Amino acid sequence: MAEMKYQYLKPEDVQHFLQHGWLRVSDALKQEYVDRWMADMWTRIGYDQSDKSTWHTEYMHIPRHREIRHEDFSPKGWAAICDLVGGEDRLHNLYERWVGDQFVCNFGSAERTSQVEEPVKSRKTWHIDNDWFRHFLDSSNVALTVIHCFTDIPKRGGGTILCEDGLKGAKAAACFDPPYHNTGTFDIIQTCQTFTTLEAKAGDVILLHGLLPHTNSLNYLHYARIITNPHACLKAPLNFNRVDGNYSLVEQAILERLGRKSLPEWKITRERANYHPRTDGFRRARVREELDNLVAAAKAKGLDESYVDSIHLRGEAAIREHERRHAYDLPLGPHGLRMDPLKMA
Repeated sequence: MAEMKYQYLKPEDVQHFLQHGWLRVSDALKQEYVDRWMADMWTRIGYDQSDKSTWHTEYMHIPRHREIRHEDFSPKGWAAICDLVGGEDRLHNLYERWVGDQFVCNFGSAERTSQVEEPVKSRKTWHIDNDWFRHFLDSSNVALTVIHCFTDIPKRGGGTILCEDGLKGAKAAACFDPPYHNTGTFDIIQTCQTFTTLEAKAGDVILLHGLLPHTNSLNYLHYARIITNPHACLKAPLNFNRVDGNYSLVEQAILERLGRKSLPEWKITRERANYHPRTDGFRRARVREELDNLVAAAKAKGLDESYVDSIHLRGEAAIREHERRHAYDLPLGPHGLRMDPLKMA
């Protein structure tokens, strides 16, 4: 394979990604946005930060109210993403280009604090992220899964679990009659041996290969672990038959798992399709309640609704643009919208 030149990644970063399927970029979020977005999180969800008896839900996905271009929010993380996918010119300029405050909150519970950690293979929530497109081996809608850490994630604190040798599932995906489904992910996990439960500092960015199986984990510390989970989306499908051998690290990782230098014979067997993201359903269902909480908090300070910073209060044009950026203007997929929130198990 041709030797790639990287702007951010060091040789040890390259080796780590190819070997483990993921990479950490430390202290990579702009603090001004972290502070601004976290400032009203508790108001949005209606919990009292200092009173854990008000934390009624263990695990929660909440909608987005503010967003900014990925490269402006995390310049270091963006530089690493560009290196991993083969350059900024390969990244989509609309989809997954805007990141925001759609937090994934893992609060744990008082009962969890005395529990023994469960075996990682027993988790029923192993998956790869692919809820808005028909998934083929070369699909690049989720070239990378990104974790933005808004809080520290200590040991036993609900860090995402990664199945590092789960990328061998690429070998199975190469033989699947698409679309690729998550139904086989749990079976693949049972044959794997190398697992990492992420620990992190606030400000860290974790970049996972798009085919790396992962799952949420239980928070045994009963504190607020807050992340967001955007992705890196490419303009074109991955290419496993580059004449110049100029493969991205994302492509190399798959080829290495397959034991191949190229895949000239591989073809998709159905048409490609993109859909309205299925998980938008339960997130969007929370918007009105969160807006009411934010407006009420503003009025309690003698301020009016215009003080509340939310896409959903900026008029129809702003909402339509937000929906276009996130494929919310696309037709529903074959399974429609999911309205029941994701749970811990």
